Amino acid sequence: METFTDDQHCFVCGQENPQGLRLRFRKGEGSAEADVVFPAFLQGWQDTVHGGALATVLDEVMVQAVMSTGIRCVTAEITVAFKKPAATGKPYLASGRVLETRGRLATAEGVVRDEAGTVYAKASAKFLRVG
Repeated sequence: METFTDDQHCFVCGQENPQGLRLRFRKGEGSAEADVVFPAFLQGWQDTVHGGALATVLDEVMVQAVMSTGIRCVTAEITVAFKKPAATGKPYLASGRVLETRGRLATAEGVVRDEAGTVYAKASAKFLRVG
C-alpha cells in the first residue's frame, strides 16, 4: 500500500462505518478532542471497556492532533498506561496534543478522562509522516 485514502470507514471516526464509533473530533493547532461513549459490544469484563478499545481511541485522537498541523501520518509506536477501568455506556473525553515534530516523525500524547477529570488511560506515541 503506497497511498492512504480516507473513505470514511475508519472504525473510530468514519462516518460511513455502521459498526464504528463515528467520533467527531474538535481540532485546534496541534490538538484534538472528542466525546466518546463506549458501547457494550466493546467490553472486556462485564460493563468494562476493553483495553484495546481505549488504546484505539487514544491512537486516533493523537493521529487527529498530528493531522491538525497539516501532517498526514500513521502510527509508528504507541505506549498506553491504563489508570482505572472505564465503564461502558458512560461519557468520556478523549484528547490529544502534539509534543514535537521533527523531519518525518511527530510525537504526541493522549488521555481519556471522565466529566470530573478522572484519568482512565494515557498514551504517548510516535507518528510517521506519509504523503
